[in-house]
Amino acid sequence: MRAEDLRLEELVDFSDGFVRLKGRRLVLHDMHAFAQLRKDLVKMLGPEHARTILTRFGYFWGQADSAAMQRLFTWESPVELAKASARLYAFQGVTKALLKVEEIDIETKQCRAEFSWHNSGEAEEHITEFGLGRNAACWILTGYASGYMSYSLGFKVYFIEDKCVVKGDALCTAYGKDESSWGELLTPHIKYFQSDDISGKIQYYTNELKRKEKELAAERQKWRLRETKDDSGFIEIKSRAFQKAVESAILVSRYDTSVLISGESGSGKEVLARYIHSRSSRGKNVFMAINCGALPETLLEGELFGYRAGAFTGAVHDRVGLFEEADGGSLFLDEIGELSSSVQVKLLRVLQEKEIMRLGENKTRKINARIIAASNRNLAEDIKAGRFREDLYYRLAVVEIEVPPLRERREDILPLARHFVKNFSKKLKIPQLRLDPSCIESLLSYDWPGNVRELENALERAAVFSLNGLVTAACLPQNILRFRQENAERYSVNMSLGELESAHIRAVMDMVNGNKTKAASILGISPVSLWRKLKTGKGEGA
Repeated sequence: MRAEDLRLEELVDFSDGFVRLKGRRLVLHDMHAFAQLRKDLVKMLGPEHARTILTRFGYFWGQADSAAMQRLFTWESPVELAKASARLYAFQGVTKALLKVEEIDIETKQCRAEFSWHNSGEAEEHITEFGLGRNAACWILTGYASGYMSYSLGFKVYFIEDKCVVKGDALCTAYGKDESSWGELLTPHIKYFQSDDISGKIQYYTNELKRKEKELAAERQKWRLRETKDDSGFIEIKSRAFQKAVESAILVSRYDTSVLISGESGSGKEVLARYIHSRSSRGKNVFMAINCGALPETLLEGELFGYRAGAFTGAVHDRVGLFEEADGGSLFLDEIGELSSSVQVKLLRVLQEKEIMRLGENKTRKINARIIAASNRNLAEDIKAGRFREDLYYRLAVVEIEVPPLRERREDILPLARHFVKNFSKKLKIPQLRLDPSCIESLLSYDWPGNVRELENALERAAVFSLNGLVTAACLPQNILRFRQENAERYSVNMSLGELESAHIRAVMDMVNGNKTKAASILGISPVSLWRKLKTGKGEGA
């Protein structure tokens, strides 16, 4: 999970007089009422005691939010978990925050980071009641940042506000460091953070919420609804791998040339083909598609080239083929690697001469259709084996675009999932259908051998099993849930670093079916380094 992927509507439920952050009850407060509370605390207890209470309040709040984020999600890195605090500040209406992380080292327990708070509600409250002053006054925000970061990293981190709107500065900023890095500079500030076993209380509440979530999940499994189906479209892209494919598609759409799209079944080849067509000069004309592996040779020829009445048994009238029907538009030939040798020869002529001959006729007809082909096969291997014509391959693949499988572009899983959920909400008439964090974790951890098509089908199934519009992990197919469980068992906190590395290498090698080049790319090391690790036994069995 990454901080930028957090969505307020997926985290917080508003219903029946309750506001809940996945089991934790929240309460909305009026800013002016909070300003009055601050004023009363200062008058009754004095500025020092008031600051201590509000800082501790923020510290507890920050730790509770960190515990929730760790309970709900598996984070890409400690930095992403830390950045989530900035998103939560905004979600909860206290400030627009920007976190700049200079260093986070879990092993050496060091942290250096800086928060910038724009339009701080707390500073505004203070100015409302006390006006401008000489000292920084974002006490709750400072406590929150310190509590959140300390609980997230597992060691003490303290933020000290050095600039504040209350002092007349343009914005509020606080710098954070681990306790040892602050040294004696922390001494006058530490008293504001000290409290009784906040971490222990947070851990207790976290364990209780996990227990309640399991009980709710067991209840939701009892509910069943019927299945239905929906179509997908082209959506937001986050992965660099798929962005490259789309960039190529945008470039080639400008020119009327042949395109070959390669990729695994269900990875989105037809979606990309339609995208190329829609952006081209032919975009307002027809887009025809046919799966070349779905029909026997004779029927396929008739579908593609058309026929004259009497050309074969059952041909009782003339039939226009797809090459002619796609006149002025585009024809998408899916699974082109399944074509027989004889049809390959005829297709080559179509590409060379831009003309076809209907079955049962001896005259040619000019065509004006752009050919976009796709294959889930390795056509280079088929050429070597004599199953596919090399000259046809080069005619088709003037431009070749590879669509990466979903497991190699995990950043796209969540946007795709949200897109499908939105579609199913309309199609199935399930108002406010949304993903639960438990479901998101299962989606992100699965390898999706069936790619986008499998993801869509899984979410269709999950939508009809949802309760009150909430898609939880329990709504997903069992194979996805088993995969997450097996993956979790593969890694253990009792492993040494060497064993953990070995297990991870094996997992990646399994995922790419032993392809060392792909494995090295995913692991972020050179093929030589991977070979060395495999040889020394760190990836033994991979």
